[in-house]
Amino acid sequence: MRNININKRLEKISAYLLDSKKIIDIGCDHALLGINICLKNENVSVIASDINEKPLLKAKENINNYSLNNRIKTKLGDGLDVMEYDVDTVVISGMGANTIVKILNDINKYPNVLKIVLSPNNDFQILREKIQRLNFEIIAEEICKEKNKYYLIIVFQRGNKKYNNFFGKLDLKNDTNKDYYKYLYNKILK
Repeated sequence: MRNININKRLEKISAYLLDSKKIIDIGCDHALLGINICLKNENVSVIASDINEKPLLKAKENINNYSLNNRIKTKLGDGLDVMEYDVDTVVISGMGANTIVKILNDINKYPNVLKIVLSPNNDFQILREKIQRLNFEIIAEEICKEKNKYYLIIVFQRGNKKYNNFFGKLDLKNDTNKDYYKYLYNKILK
């Protein structure tokens, strides 16, 4: 099996996608996440979408290099506008919380979507609050530290259980998670 070199954040996101069947990666950039998950799970298909044509051309090139054209479709478009009704998992990584919320505002038009995997760049508590209002509950969260920057990975599934918007479902005994909150505390004091 061929491997693809991806960053730690995308590798951790991939781990939450292993049980998915059809994924849409909104804002796919160069389709590295889609390629990685297809290499790990032969039963998954991916829609790699982006609003910009230039990264999508690079995505097509990468997909072709890994001979995954039959499993990864590229679509140029804005958010859920390119969604297909049989998608069961939505992934959005590397965008601001408000942009993610705006994209997902109509997610309930797609009843086959059972899971949402997000990695916002900011405003984690706003994201938790707004996605929970869309009748999705948090099933997993972790902080990933890479190159002295912290990234949240949060997984939602359909449901109504509510979690604290500030801490979510983070394990506060985990060293990386504790370091993140210490970092926030020190940042606030500056």
